[in-house]
Amino acid sequence: MGDVTSWVVGKLSEDKTLQVVSRTADNLLVIEAKDGYSFIVGVLGVQSIVERSDVQPLFAGATRPALVVNVPSKTLWRGSAIDFVHAMPAAFGTFGDISRAAQTKAAGLYRDKNMGFFIDAISQHKNVSSVSYVFDRVFRANRKDGTSVVVAVIDAYNMSAEDVRNARTQLGDFDVIVKSSSYGSITEQAEAAAQSMGAQALKFGQLMQQLAR
Repeated sequence: MGDVTSWVVGKLSEDKTLQVVSRTADNLLVIEAKDGYSFIVGVLGVQSIVERSDVQPLFAGATRPALVVNVPSKTLWRGSAIDFVHAMPAAFGTFGDISRAAQTKAAGLYRDKNMGFFIDAISQHKNVSSVSYVFDRVFRANRKDGTSVVVAVIDAYNMSAEDVRNARTQLGDFDVIVKSSSYGSITEQAEAAAQSMGAQALKFGQLMQQLAR
């Protein structure tokens, strides 16, 4: 963990808007923005999946992080780890989210824009009772009738069959795969690939209609 923390310190030294003011005894970073806003960041170096047991030690001391980042950025976060961090309350993300969180002036409340949009919108759906994270890019929408839909969100302009297959490999089973962007399209090959897995490839509007059924 110390090595990745040092890597983050080194990368931030190249940033003109942020600086690492100090490093606590628990290896947390005190970061200050150019405008004077400061917050504490915890750094993880988990390679596979970030679990609740990985993040809990960061909050065991008197000084707690407002943001927890993991290096490398491609690592998935388990829903239970996300729930734990959010309950602190704090935020989670990648190295790039440090500057984005700083811009909010409330780093502990920072949320990924795309996933935040999906979760907020679906939580407000008349047929949905609750939404929970499975992974950072996968959530479960629990319907009021007791059924649920597992949704994977991917960043693809024109969703391809390869995008769908890669998502299944990286994210596991899902009922629906949806594009995070409203731009672009879903190819027929992507729809066929999803169907072969017993899933659907949809845009956001189509997902909302699906939840209404």
